[in-house]
Amino acid sequence: MGDVTPTTLAEIDGAWLTAALRAAGTIDGESQIGQVDQQRLGEGEGFMGEIARLTLSYTSGSGPASLVAKVPTSDPHNRATGRSLGIYEREVRVYDTLLGDVDVPHPTAHIAHYDARGDESAFLAKMIKAERLPLWLLRRVVRREQTDADVPPCVLVIDDLDGLAMGDQLAGCDAEAAAAALSTAARMHASTWGDRCPDERHWFVGGDVVPRLFHAIYLDNRRLFEQRVSSVFRPAVQELTRAVRTSGLTRIRELHEQAPRCLLHGDFRLDNLFFGDDGAVASVIDWQSVNRGPAVLDVGYFLTGSIDPSTPEPVIDDLLAHYHDGLTDAGVEDYPLDALRADYDEGLLLLLHRMSGLDALEFGDDRGAALIDVWLARMDARLARIT
Repeated sequence: MGDVTPTTLAEIDGAWLTAALRAAGTIDGESQIGQVDQQRLGEGEGFMGEIARLTLSYTSGSGPASLVAKVPTSDPHNRATGRSLGIYEREVRVYDTLLGDVDVPHPTAHIAHYDARGDESAFLAKMIKAERLPLWLLRRVVRREQTDADVPPCVLVIDDLDGLAMGDQLAGCDAEAAAAALSTAARMHASTWGDRCPDERHWFVGGDVVPRLFHAIYLDNRRLFEQRVSSVFRPAVQELTRAVRTSGLTRIRELHEQAPRCLLHGDFRLDNLFFGDDGAVASVIDWQSVNRGPAVLDVGYFLTGSIDPSTPEPVIDDLLAHYHDGLTDAGVEDYPLDALRADYDEGLLLLLHRMSGLDALEFGDDRGAALIDVWLARMDARLARIT
């Protein structure tokens, strides 16, 4: 690999790619990349990273005609938030160490590089220690950490999925496409269910490891969030939004204790799914939020973000049953459908608690802002089942 890891898309050139792809075994020692043309992707879709399609011209030999590169966002606030949550190291490590053993379609990572400083595990230990602080002081710690945008050089280069159909969360999807997505989620979850869940690491933990930290993030953003949803959520759902102020911390702990644990994608939504001609999910991308926890968090996250608000709840129940069939077909025998439905309802409230943090991010262009607006309208509809 080249001596210096790129920190921006502009720094990814033919010389660095040649050295890095040779080291990865993607191209041989006789192949040399000359020109690299870039097309920016994901405007208004990815808030934590910057993505480009790289079209490669070779001066000798051969190799992939195109690849996709991803680096941390240049937006200082989002970058600092991503650093504080550890998402940049997490996405590199999941390709390096986990996905090969998980039943989920994903692109090959030809380059997954994070210039570790050696203090990454210490950062998690510091956050766990901070859990003992009073909430008012913990909130100060959170705010301070979210101002540090000093991210080590980090770059991911994966297969170009241009031949597949990318999901569109802004447009949403029908029940058939949702069923296809949940089938993929079921296989992914089942292959890491319970005792098969990968071991905890400093970059791979559950939301229950630092629950008070997540609650502090909620408290820092709740007023802005409540103002934003006042024109979107119905009064009964607004009341739920206010109620998680006192119940959110307990809900994090209890759901993680009562529901079976597995590997979660953490950002399982249409913009991160690619579909084949047969309608099945052909690849899942954006693994920055991978974690350990209850499967219903991925399921609820997808349904609240993808399904039209006019969709009746019996259709949602059918989709939950379809997902449950996928679990049982893959060998999960200890999770009755009634338990799944109960955990899904509880998970909706936990997702509402988590959604408050979105208001602290910059959403980029018009599509990004519109996406959040439509997401909140869909969430309002799904929360009707528990009001």
